[in-house]
Amino acid sequence: MNFETPNFNDAKLRKPGKELLSPDFLQEQARLPRGQWDEKFQKFIEENIQENEKIQEGADTEAEEQEETQELLSKRTFDRYMNGLGLDEKAIKNKKILDLGCGEGEFVKYCVEKGIAQEAYGLDSQLDERWAGERHGHRFIEGNFEDDLPAKDFDFIISVGAVSNTIWGGKERSDIRRIIKNSLDSIKKNGEIRIYPVQEAAKATPLAGLEASCRKWKEILGEISDLTGADCRLEPRDIKVIGNNNDIIIESVLIIKKQSQQIRPTK
Repeated sequence: MNFETPNFNDAKLRKPGKELLSPDFLQEQARLPRGQWDEKFQKFIEENIQENEKIQEGADTEAEEQEETQELLSKRTFDRYMNGLGLDEKAIKNKKILDLGCGEGEFVKYCVEKGIAQEAYGLDSQLDERWAGERHGHRFIEGNFEDDLPAKDFDFIISVGAVSNTIWGGKERSDIRRIIKNSLDSIKKNGEIRIYPVQEAAKATPLAGLEASCRKWKEILGEISDLTGADCRLEPRDIKVIGNNNDIIIESVLIIKKQSQQIRPTK
């Protein structure tokens, strides 16, 4: 399982008002004891702690003070997906996409209504009835990720939050191997699965639950790579400070690329 650096020339990955720091630098620093942090990383964390403490105090953000239209909310969801997944509008233009755990379907609806993706679909185990039916051309499907997926030949099968959250504290709440196997069966030869976020705690704020989850992810990805020949890797996307204790979390996107080898059946 490898860590690679995404293209940070993309302005969408830049945080306004903050110095641009590469994800490999952030990850490297987060894995060091606090006393060994670079001055730039120390400043980065201090700024994020201040922002987190405002959130914990319930302070209004500029975004919360604005009157938000549905379109603004959909655009924010689209940007959150792109930033977390390490993609941009150009990468998904005219592609066929399936969102596992689509929730209220904002990402799918935005892609369809703006004509970004050629085809976009959402799958969720508890689909809101508002998004079912013909309103969006049967693009929302209620179903279990562990079952065979409803269509084939996707360029991207993505998930933001839903699949990654099925592993917590080293425990599997769903059959991740089967979910990924089914997804590999449903993407094109050069297609990709992207799952975000896979979280890791910084050395300065160790969290037993995340440490156990990281070990489980490594175990599962090793098995998937051996079984399918797929290329599995993690790309760091962000460092976040969260919670009352200002815990420092590395968030990465898991990228699985389908190889030309025939996928061997699971036992």
